[in-house]
Amino acid sequence: MELYLQFGHGMKALTLDLAKKWNGASVILSPRDMTTDQLTAWSKDFEKAGVECYFDPQCYCPKSELKRLVQYGYWDCNLNTNLQAGDTTIDKQIKEIKRYNDIANTKVYILPSILNNYDPEWANRFISQSKRFIEAAHKVMNDKPVFTTLALPKDFLVQSEATIEPVLQEILELDVNGYYVIAEALDRKYLIDNPMWLSNVLHICATLKIAGKKVIYGYGNHQLLPISLLKADAMASGTWQNVRSFTNRFVDLDEQKRKSTWVYYPEALSEYKLSFMDWAFNNGYLLSMKSKDKDFLDESINKIFQSSVPPSATGFSETDAFKHYLCCLKHQIYLLNKQSYKEAFESYEVLLTTAEREIERLEKGGVYAQARSFKNFIDVNRAAITRLNQNHGFALGMSWKSM
Repeated sequence: MELYLQFGHGMKALTLDLAKKWNGASVILSPRDMTTDQLTAWSKDFEKAGVECYFDPQCYCPKSELKRLVQYGYWDCNLNTNLQAGDTTIDKQIKEIKRYNDIANTKVYILPSILNNYDPEWANRFISQSKRFIEAAHKVMNDKPVFTTLALPKDFLVQSEATIEPVLQEILELDVNGYYVIAEALDRKYLIDNPMWLSNVLHICATLKIAGKKVIYGYGNHQLLPISLLKADAMASGTWQNVRSFTNRFVDLDEQKRKSTWVYYPEALSEYKLSFMDWAFNNGYLLSMKSKDKDFLDESINKIFQSSVPPSATGFSETDAFKHYLCCLKHQIYLLNKQSYKEAFESYEVLLTTAEREIERLEKGGVYAQARSFKNFIDVNRAAITRLNQNHGFALGMSWKSM
């Protein structure tokens, strides 16, 4: 599995910086976060820097009047109605989406999807809408692979496997090369405390991979690292929480104020405020948070560990925190890319056990991750991977080499 960048507000420079550091990168572009003129100009910059682009049309909420989205030629607030009516407008919209893909020189086509609330008729609407988008795409998108977007509502993701399974079988029959999976977060949370949600996300993605399909998981974070156990093709993540967890809050972020800088400590799967990093410094715990794996020690975090002053006085910035988080996530994915499913599964179990011990050790010294501690999510992830192993362990083990 690879780490892609989920493009969000203010991420152009960071994308170019990481592409230089990583010797290339892949980014899923968002019209929510760039104007049409910026798409044209930035796509050229990305191509020069060795950044491979994907384009997410971001049609999850057709009624949105977000100022950048409405600039795009395919945007139509009646999209949901048009789909249900079989309107030829959909064909025109797909042609427009293709045009923006051509501008960005994308690797594959990602088709739009609407995120509707879950109810007894949701599955029929969702499959029907997906087929209509795919039908329109096959008329004009014949020069590169086509991925359909699976915009899965939060209430669907906590249903029983018996409810999910027939929908999943219909998804498998869709005439596409791959899937771009968008899982709506429960209660608009960054980290999910319901094991059913995570278990079903893993079940859906595992079923698709075992069937030989390509899978890109969008809006991911460190809690979704077990997607590596499915040998998914990529997980995308970004800077702010709104590109690490999908909440469907399509609002302008330009004027929002953010007060805290969070520092990711990969061994604890947790993020710590700079104020608690200062506490760790003053109480002799900071150097114990320095990873023994040098690949977690990028130049951003070294500002903290190589200084003789408290972390908040080192000039460590939000941008540094974002870079560090994404570099760590990329390396954690690399560490889970094993030669067999069994090795990957056991490595992830060790990762959870290590995080549990590190969180406990630091808390004994008064170093707390507060709202972004992984303490209450370790058992959630353990439960989810246990169910994954029961459902798909044998099949993943047998098909690992060919996936």
